Amino acid sequence: MQEILSELNREAGVVGSMVVTPDGMVVAAELGPSLDEDTVAALAAYMLGGVKNAMAMTGEQTATQFEVTSDFGRMVFLDVGPAYLVVVTHQNVNVDQTMIAIRSAAYKITHRRA
Repeated sequence: MQEILSELNREAGVVGSMVVTPDGMVVAAELGPSLDEDTVAALAAYMLGGVKNAMAMTGEQTATQFEVTSDFGRMVFLDVGPAYLVVVTHQNVNVDQTMIAIRSAAYKITHRRA
């Protein structure tokens, strides 16, 4: 899994990536030097909980993919089974172009193919 995350991090604009459970447990992480693993995992768990609550209010079960954009960057979340692939990018990255690599990494993680 580390190899998949390392490969993903070589994409333009990707700052780091990790696989984290909805309760914030880190499965694997390859974060850049500017990102703290515990902080990113806690933020991811908070965001996943918020999305889960919002989805429940609309009668939906879960979100398989979503993105959070801020002044500092973006976080892209993809469901990879019992956990989520979380990808942190620069603020101005064209996520549409990067999504091909992100989805490919999610597929590899879900199907355990390096």
